[in-house]
Amino acid sequence: MEHNYPPTMEEVKREVDLHLEKNNDMAQIFDVYKGILAVQLSYMDKIKVQVNITEEEISDYFRKDKYLLSDQNLKINVQLFKEILSEVCKAIKEASPEAPDSLLKLSEAEEFKEENIEGFLEKVALFSKNQLEDYVAKEEIDKAVGLDSEVISFAIFMSLSPFYSLYMKEVRGITDFTLWRQSYCPVCGQIAVIARHRSKDRARVMECWLCHAQWVYPRLECPYCENKDHKKLRFFYVPGDKARQVHVCEECNKYLKTIDSKVMEKDTLLDVEVIATTYLDVLAEREGYRSPEEVDALN
Repeated sequence: MEHNYPPTMEEVKREVDLHLEKNNDMAQIFDVYKGILAVQLSYMDKIKVQVNITEEEISDYFRKDKYLLSDQNLKINVQLFKEILSEVCKAIKEASPEAPDSLLKLSEAEEFKEENIEGFLEKVALFSKNQLEDYVAKEEIDKAVGLDSEVISFAIFMSLSPFYSLYMKEVRGITDFTLWRQSYCPVCGQIAVIARHRSKDRARVMECWLCHAQWVYPRLECPYCENKDHKKLRFFYVPGDKARQVHVCEECNKYLKTIDSKVMEKDTLLDVEVIATTYLDVLAEREGYRSPEEVDALN
């Protein structure tokens, strides 16, 4: 499934159904995911993105460890974004009836009015999940709309994702990501939070949660602090499920959820696995390890 984004709803349903056979408690969160994906897919043909950069220029960025959108402008059609945001919120509410009714009014917030939306999107374009949540709280957007900052940030990112994903696909049509070897995405700079060991050659493939770029990173090295001391790198898994692993670094105490495709005997959808393996996040954090997205105090 490498670089096969976006998946079809049939592929997603097949993967989700396999998980629900084992744990039906996750039905609602998967319903949210499927609803959002359906919205994203419905807008893919309406979004137009331009990549005004050559293969040589892209290679130059990668050699300097610079992700493409660090100083390239991704033009977002604000009207389409607002429509997608409204539909994403409806999809969340439909799958989660207990969600606040104010969710359905999010796209009408001050930040998304015609005179403000372009400036708002430019400001938050390169934010991480944590940065956007902090910004929403700092600007008291959560109080103004009556929603948790995490929910607001999630809805915004899910509405931006189709734009970033299509930009990534355009870039991939120009060149691949073989020169890139950082833990953050070569396209949009987001930190990878999941990876898989490719079945054909066991290479570690990282995937961006926002634009879905995929790239190879050395297996015997921590993606977050570049530690190569094998004695400080290890992994663990829940007995009976060796395919879903938590790779940890004793140097920086961060962890990376990793799917072993050879053990699983197939290449699975990492988007689905991120949701299905939330128990591994709980386990890793209980053991004292930190999420890859957690920003170090010195950064």
